[in-house]
Amino acid sequence: MSLIKRPKLSIYLRLVLTFLFIVAPLYAVSAQMNRVGQNSVKEEISSSMLAKVHFYLASLDQDFSKTIKLGREYITDDDIGKLSVAASIMPDYERTKAMLRLQKQMLLLKASSSYITNASIHISMLDRTISSNSGVDIIPKDEFNVLSTSEQRGYSPFIAWKNRLFISMPYPENILSEEEPSYLVDIEIDQKEIVKALGDMIDNAQGGALLIDDRNQWSLSSLHRPETETGLRDWVTGKISSGSKKGVESIEIGSKVYFISYEHSSTMNAVLLTYLPQDSVLGPLNTYRFWFRLFSIISIFIIAYFSYIIYRLIHQPLRTLVKAFRSVEHGNFNHVVSYRFKDEFSYLYIQFNAMLEHIRVLIHEVYEQKYRAKVSEFRQLQSQINPHFLYNSFFTLSRIAKNEDYEGVTTFAQYLGQYFQFVTRDGDGEVTLEAEWMFVKTYVDIQSFRFSNRISVQLGELPSAYKKREVPRLILQPIVENVYNHGLMNKKKDGMIEITFEDAANCIVIAVEDNGDELTDERLRELQSKLGSEQPPLETTGLVNVHRRIQIKFGDRYGLRMSRGKLGGLRVEMTIPSEGEDRI
Repeated sequence: MSLIKRPKLSIYLRLVLTFLFIVAPLYAVSAQMNRVGQNSVKEEISSSMLAKVHFYLASLDQDFSKTIKLGREYITDDDIGKLSVAASIMPDYERTKAMLRLQKQMLLLKASSSYITNASIHISMLDRTISSNSGVDIIPKDEFNVLSTSEQRGYSPFIAWKNRLFISMPYPENILSEEEPSYLVDIEIDQKEIVKALGDMIDNAQGGALLIDDRNQWSLSSLHRPETETGLRDWVTGKISSGSKKGVESIEIGSKVYFISYEHSSTMNAVLLTYLPQDSVLGPLNTYRFWFRLFSIISIFIIAYFSYIIYRLIHQPLRTLVKAFRSVEHGNFNHVVSYRFKDEFSYLYIQFNAMLEHIRVLIHEVYEQKYRAKVSEFRQLQSQINPHFLYNSFFTLSRIAKNEDYEGVTTFAQYLGQYFQFVTRDGDGEVTLEAEWMFVKTYVDIQSFRFSNRISVQLGELPSAYKKREVPRLILQPIVENVYNHGLMNKKKDGMIEITFEDAANCIVIAVEDNGDELTDERLRELQSKLGSEQPPLETTGLVNVHRRIQIKFGDRYGLRMSRGKLGGLRVEMTIPSEGEDRI
């Protein structure tokens, strides 16, 4: 049951009515502008596109007309005539000079137009091709046969073959005859240059240009748009069939409407067209200044009125609420907001204040509870490890005494005293890394009394920069103890323990490695699984105990990592931060 009495005219209804009041006049003005502007834009775009197509088509016609004229002039060249008829009786010197002159002429022909990529003369009697690009070579039979007999020459100056475009001028020229010509002038068109020229026609990135053969034998496009080009080629074929030579039209291809400007070339027997999506060109123009001014004046009054309403109804309460959220974001959970009106914002303000109160309760109950639980777990885990070494020490001391090694008894007793002095020390449970390291050395000295004939220990040097680093007590000794009790348990001789210190990205890595034979792959996976388990066992001892204490102290990034070492046994790496980052 809500205690808030809703107003007769809610904010939602007021906003709806306000938007309707604003949109209605703007829609009427915009609709009129669009109707007038669209017709005008179509006319201007049509005129511009048609003029551009005519200009570029005239340029292409002029260029290819000149190329065809030059090619025909070379057909009557004296050198070609001599080589095609009397090459076999010509002196080698004269024949070579004639071929060099023809190659120079082919180079001139190629240089006469940027649209020519290669110019060649094929002479049947010599079985030679004289080319601007490759000099003198054997006639390529496939190319020669196509260029001399192609039916395409009957209706177009161009011959399309294997994605290449040629202008072919055989002599004698007889389209119906199957007799091989004496020679043939072959001009290969540079399609990339034509595509580049087509691209220069386009000012709008969404538009394009195409040059299409009358019979759809070949086409060149400024951009590769297969679906659009297929539709345009089909449309051009229909236009050619109807006898239309040029114009501007709108056609639909797929889901888009395009403006098409086209013109037919009788020189190339091809159609040049440009296309532009209708959506990309329709918009406001300068011819609609009156409508724009009227729209601007109306918009100013409407925006001013609407802004005032929005400010009073929505903006001011929201701004207050946003400020309150920012205050909470910076940690101020005592920021209470008030609102004097009885509308929907009043409900938000009440719920915001209730949320803050709930957050304060959660912080007090949950955060403090978790903090105390972690501290308690830390103390409990630390206390579990203290008695682990006690059991075997007295047996060793007894054995030394029985052997009447009184000096050994003294030394061993001193080591034990130092050991138990360390593990029973009162305080906050933390020591320096140097003290922890000295304790490990003491532990190793004690174990050496038992295993000196079986196990050797190599101790690295603790870097001086880390000696004063505070760490929990008894985190390194249990790892070494695990090696003696498990890793080298059945090692009768040549056992080895190696302890090293490494720097790694603001961390200290202490590695303990052995050469024991007890570690199987299955056992290694089991140990790794215990370390990675999120659910701690009911009783944590040994390596798992140390891992949990380090994580409680420094965070989940740190702890132990287990792998198979280079010595063949277990390698345990302890990672702790080199400074800072304490959790508790």
